[in-house]
Order: sequence, then structure tokens, then C-alpha cells
Amino acid sequence: MSSRKIAALVALVVLLSLLAPASATYAGDHPLDTALHDEFRGDYIFTAGNGTYSGAVKPGGRYAVAYDFELPLNATVRYQRLYVYWSWSKIDQKAIYPAISVTRTDTGEQVNRTGRYADSKGFVSSNDFFSGMDIFETGGVEPGKNTFSVVLENTADDNRTFVVQGIGVLAVYENPSSPEAIVWVKEGADLLYSNYGITPAMATGRIDFEGTIDRSSLSSAELLLVAPSGGYTRENIPVINRLFVNREGESSMPSFFEAIISAVFPGSNGKEWVNVFDSDETKQVGIDRRDVLPYLRSENNFAAVQDEKDYLVLTNAVLRLERR
Repeated sequence: MSSRKIAALVALVVLLSLLAPASATYAGDHPLDTALHDEFRGDYIFTAGNGTYSGAVKPGGRYAVAYDFELPLNATVRYQRLYVYWSWSKIDQKAIYPAISVTRTDTGEQVNRTGRYADSKGFVSSNDFFSGMDIFETGGVEPGKNTFSVVLENTADDNRTFVVQGIGVLAVYENPSSPEAIVWVKEGADLLYSNYGITPAMATGRIDFEGTIDRSSLSSAELLLVAPSGGYTRENIPVINRLFVNREGESSMPSFFEAIISAVFPGSNGKEWVNVFDSDETKQVGIDRRDVLPYLRSENNFAAVQDEKDYLVLTNAVLRLERR
């Protein structure tokens, strides 16, 4: 084979490798899955309890979180989960998935794991370890006062370690005294970081809320987002992340005319916010709650989280629309 044909063949192989879908990158390539989408009279709670950053959890090591919240006495819980937010899962300098058990201390029972989501850099380099979210049953969130603790243990039989950033509790409940609501629960793990050639536009996780809605019948709309590591960085950067709701990117219209249209038709091109997650060096589960009612559409609603050197894992989204 001639050197020219060999060069062409090598170029083709390289091109095909670039076109192949990546299983894990810093880009927004792991859309969150829909765990629940329904309409009923009710509401939800989400809390990360008193959890803080754990540092490395070694085999046999434990991590505890306490919760204290209340549901209406006539509530019926229809969806409840524990979310374990973990990162830097490794054995020596090799990426490996963590071995985790979770026990409720009030009952002494281990709770069942129902799922796992994970992501990583996706290219060969130092510190290319897994980050993700394990999903467990809660073991029984009930109407009234809920005060309990859970203990996580590294059950590995080798020397693998991981870091815990927190453990969240979600309980979606029906309540005949509540207004009618439409609720979406989204779950997953999408590692976003605009670095190593990944632009902010690439490091954007989009969350689609399927279905149609009657906007005129709504009285409120709250969007909850959860992103471990989101909102905390040691770098002095004015804007570290952005949130878009039904905003389709930069407008080609002059800013003066766009301002006029936005004043006449509020929310016509969605909304953008910056630096949305609330976290710090100790409490590293970034959480954001905000009203998005003015920016909703009758269909094809979406939110998008964009990283700008924040380094975050987008794991949860809950959208609750309340009818008048």
C-alpha cells in the first residue's frame, strides 16, 4: 500500500473516532431521565439534611446525615428517594465505581439501591475518576414529623475510596387539601466543566419537560435544581454558571429592540440567570429554587444549566406547576 493510501486510511480512522459518541465527557451528554411526571393534588419536599463534605471515605468508613422535616398529616407519599452524591471514586489512581451501603439508624435496616448514574472526564489524563449519584429507597417517609438519620458505609473489600458531597431526600406526596399540580421529577448525573477544550456551550446540560400545559390556568411554577459542587469555586471568576429557561440562545436582534419586545411581551424569549447555585466549601450540594412562571410555554419547556469553570454535576430537577 502506498504511503498516500496509508495516510488517508489513518486520517479516516481518526475522523471516525472523533465522530463516535463519547460515553463520558465534561460536555452535557447525559440528559436527566424522567422518574415521575403526573398531575395530582399535592406537593413535594427536598432536603439535604445536615450533610457536609466528607473527604475521602476509606473501606469501612462511615458518613452520617440527619433529617428533620414534616409532611401534612393527610398526605400520601407516592414517590420517595435518597440520593447519594459521590465523587472521586478511585482505587489508587484508577477510576472505579464505589461500593456503598446505606442504613437508617432508627430502624437499623439497610435501604435498597434502585439506580446509579455516573460520569467522568472521558479522556486519558490524571485524576479521571468517576462522579455520580446513587439512588436508594428511603425506608419510609411518612405523614407528620420525620426525624431520622442515615449512615453510609464504604463496603469495599479492596482499598477503593470515594468522596461524599451529601445525601438528599425527596418525597412527592398527594394531599387532598393541596391545589392541583403538575410535577416532573428528573434524575441523572451529567458532569459539566468548560475546560480542556470544552466550551461553555458544550458544557451545557439541557432538561426537557415533556407535555403540554395550559398556562392560563397556572398560579405558580417552581423549578428546583440540584448540582453537587455547583456554586463553589476557589477561582475569582465573576460568572461561574448560567441557568436558561426556555431561552434559545443569543438573539440576532439589536439589544434595544429586544429590550422593547421583552417589556411588551415579558418572558417571550425565556430568561437567563447567572451564579444560581447556593453552596460553599463545607456544604457542597448546590441547590437552586426559583419561580419560572413568567417564562413558561404551552409546550416544549426546557431548562439548561451551563458551566463556566464552576465544575458541577447536574443530578436532579423538579418542576412543579400549581393550578389556580
